[in-house]
Amino acid sequence: MAGRLFDFRSNMAQQETDAAFQQLSQKLIKEHWDFYPTAGSRIGQHEYDGRLPDLSPSQNSRREGELRRGLTELRTLDAGSLDEAGHMSYRMMELFLRRELFIFSDLKPLENNPMRLTGYLNVSGYMRRDYAPLEDRLRSAAAAMRQALDFLDVLDQALSGSLSSHVVDMSVESYSGMARFYRVDLAEAAKGVTDQEIVAEFNLAREAAAAALDRFVESLKGRGKSGPEGFAIGPELYSGMLATGEGLEVSLSRIAAIGQANLEDNLARIKELAQSIAPGRPVAEIVEEIGRNHPQAQELIPETRDMLEDIRQSLVDFDVISVPSEDRCQVIETPTYMRYAFAAMDTAGALETKATESFYYVTPVEEEWGSQQAEEWLSNFNYDTLKIISIHEVYPGHFVHHLHNRYGRDLPLINRVATAYSFTEGWAHYTEQMMLETKYGDGQPKLLLTQLLEALVRNCRYMCSLRMHTEGMTLGEATKFFMENAYMAELPARREALRGTFDPGYLNYTLGKLMILKLREDYKQEQGSNYSLKEFHDRLLSFGGPALPLLRPALLNNPGDLAL
Repeated sequence: MAGRLFDFRSNMAQQETDAAFQQLSQKLIKEHWDFYPTAGSRIGQHEYDGRLPDLSPSQNSRREGELRRGLTELRTLDAGSLDEAGHMSYRMMELFLRRELFIFSDLKPLENNPMRLTGYLNVSGYMRRDYAPLEDRLRSAAAAMRQALDFLDVLDQALSGSLSSHVVDMSVESYSGMARFYRVDLAEAAKGVTDQEIVAEFNLAREAAAAALDRFVESLKGRGKSGPEGFAIGPELYSGMLATGEGLEVSLSRIAAIGQANLEDNLARIKELAQSIAPGRPVAEIVEEIGRNHPQAQELIPETRDMLEDIRQSLVDFDVISVPSEDRCQVIETPTYMRYAFAAMDTAGALETKATESFYYVTPVEEEWGSQQAEEWLSNFNYDTLKIISIHEVYPGHFVHHLHNRYGRDLPLINRVATAYSFTEGWAHYTEQMMLETKYGDGQPKLLLTQLLEALVRNCRYMCSLRMHTEGMTLGEATKFFMENAYMAELPARREALRGTFDPGYLNYTLGKLMILKLREDYKQEQGSNYSLKEFHDRLLSFGGPALPLLRPALLNNPGDLAL
């Protein structure tokens, strides 16, 4: 009798805590969207359309206080009485608040990293997602662009007068590109709209916003005075970035040692593989030969579409992962404002209900290009590289992750909102290697070599991020590192190194992959003869996209202390 009474009281306590946590989560997430309305709009909450965040000092101070109060409220709950899934959501909520607070009070991008803020000005989502009549979407885009002047004035006043010249150079390129996007790419956006008042309002807003961007760019150009470096965040902030963003509290020396070992392993594997493919020939020569086997320009989109079906069927045939929907992404040419990328996946927001289609963008040959330029571009879309990119972006990478989130079990709101960089990109990068470990990779040594080349680029991001931000590596040294370890030419190597100056988190492709591989190995050992690769993947994706260390207690009986 006493035991049943204890269980009843325990269940009541769990239900009360769970209800209190769900209510608090909804409040805290709404506060986040109220401050960052662009985040609410992009996830599918369209009441936030047409608004940019107010990053003025008074609002920043208010938001910082709100975050601290939110953490205090969260920590008053008895998290120990939550069930396993509830406890994970609790930890995700805590990390979500800690990460935003860390960005506010420690990283301070408003003062030193304008690259982190460009995305707020991107109104392309209003154009490409048909969730409402075009007239309404144009009004929302115009409303957002009208706020660009105030947004940029706040940023201009907040930024330090002395920034890394590398970050300034990339920021000038980014904000100039946004101005060009407003003027050029949006010029045809109102085509077909008959209400000339809406069209005039939209055109006036985009030109005024473009002019404001021009002025901001000129102001930026005078700020690169701290020397060519000056971008490093330092070891303390780097550790904080990993702790709050990825839930990873491991010494940087251990992280560096693990990354270096993986780099060396991949370098050895690619050299050995190259010798088996063509003894005595250098890797670069084999890569050039692979590049010559590519679709013709007019066949790029249809052949990519056919390739996706082949890869999708392989997931079924080899029992790799559940594909929880017959939905297909639309393979289309990359919009002009995004053609800096070879290919990209654009899935609907996690809470979108009206425009749920997904797009796989593939960047075509431009009509004005000559034959040599077209050939160089298409060589990057050779069949092997296109397969690896498609595995990463679509099957079973980002698109399948999206399908599990949309059609899997009902996820708590925080699991849909709080995704970790290392999970989303780590999963997609992991799938490149994983697919080549299955029967899909049998008899395809050149495909394996291509996958290893992609892995080496991510290895170099990992090591250069650590060394640039914690050990004093210069941009020139990082460029050389990419050239020597990822078989890259100088120009793309420098572009990769430049990204590391403003995005220290780009180590997360490899970092996430390595955490997933360790989790898989530990899970396999515990499961023994009951181990199933498909079941592991399905369970992994059933929680959304949490920081990977949080998944160990959910998947393992003995999670241990180390995620790496």
